[in-house]
Amino acid sequence: MFRLIKSPIRKYHSFYHVNPKIVDMEKIENQVLSKAYELVPELGFSSKAVATAARDLGMTENTPNGLFKFTAGDLETQLVMFHLKNARQHLLELKDSAEGTELDKLKYLINKRLDMNIPIAKHLPQLLGHMIQPSNIVSSLNELHNLSDDIQYYAGDRSIDFAWYSKRMTISGLYVQSELFMINDDSENYQDTKKFVDTKLGEYESAAYAYNSFEEWTFFNAVSTVNLIKSQLARG
Repeated sequence: MFRLIKSPIRKYHSFYHVNPKIVDMEKIENQVLSKAYELVPELGFSSKAVATAARDLGMTENTPNGLFKFTAGDLETQLVMFHLKNARQHLLELKDSAEGTELDKLKYLINKRLDMNIPIAKHLPQLLGHMIQPSNIVSSLNELHNLSDDIQYYAGDRSIDFAWYSKRMTISGLYVQSELFMINDDSENYQDTKKFVDTKLGEYESAAYAYNSFEEWTFFNAVSTVNLIKSQLARG
């Protein structure tokens, strides 16, 4: 029998949602990662981007390894996590611009978050590949579900009990599918991705939530999300 692994996904209702500073730019490591992130369009999510950023900030290229106590692979993962958290920070700053119904706001917020991928779009396969590495899955899924919680809350959802979990897991799945669609989207300004989001949100409206416990729902969606990313990346 499989034993469900408890993840650090938020276990509180939207009523208690708070907006702490997601990325603290007073921390030196975030200053380095922020500078490195500017280089991602050219260098990808690489240790070279972090080393170059450190040098540009007047440090030695080896400073990040000593400062963060990370290996080269860890530096790449930290840059990926910075992208995810920094995007959530920007989404927080945009939340008051969302207008209309809850569904209208969901559409606006999801598309705004996807727009944040455009500068690094060619590196999305690398980003998703890092996220599904065994050592990164828990933190990546946690960040994904934090994003879906933010989006639902900013859209006006104040659901309680199991509806809180089911809605957020559904938005998590919708968002991952949209990112995977975006990888192969060559339409102007990613218009096909926006149409894809519209279609999926239509399905979201009529979604049936079949699971009766949080752990079953979390386990099913976590496995489905990881397998979906793996299968799509394998197709190239």
